[in-house]
Amino acid sequence: MDAVSAELEILKANWRSVIEGDGGKCPCCSRWGKVYKRGINETMARSLIWLVNARANAHGWVDVPETAPRWLVRSNQLPTLRWWDLVERIPSTDPDFKHSGLWRATDLGRAFYNGTAILPQFVYTYDGEVERFQGPDIGIAECFGKKFSYAEVMSAHVSNPATLMSVINGTNP
Repeated sequence: MDAVSAELEILKANWRSVIEGDGGKCPCCSRWGKVYKRGINETMARSLIWLVNARANAHGWVDVPETAPRWLVRSNQLPTLRWWDLVERIPSTDPDFKHSGLWRATDLGRAFYNGTAILPQFVYTYDGEVERFQGPDIGIAECFGKKFSYAEVMSAHVSNPATLMSVINGTNP
């Protein structure tokens, strides 16, 4: 390894230390950098449940901005599920729009929704990309606090889809 390569490796290690800690500005480009730890939470799980049960177009895609309940759009938690490969979005074909707004659950997302898949609870991201995952592994039921019953949601789904949507939308009695 030559001197320039050795110095570059030292700089990379120093930058890694900064972004793994509190974060900081890059000395070369002044962009902020930080590795973020995110855990699957109740709002993300509720978003996935809504997406799986939402009316999709003929190709299985759901127009989230047009059809999602306000709490889901305002939370902006649905897009974070892509880090676990639970949802996917069609890229926009219109140069005036960054995103299409069309989403669907992946096969893994449907399995997680159905309780047949478990995932690492935490993901670490840097610059919008997944760096690594960390356990413990959890199922969808573990995403919910005491105020929300996944069993209630699933039993409502089996007996009455309208009741399921009222539970997900937070309007059940």
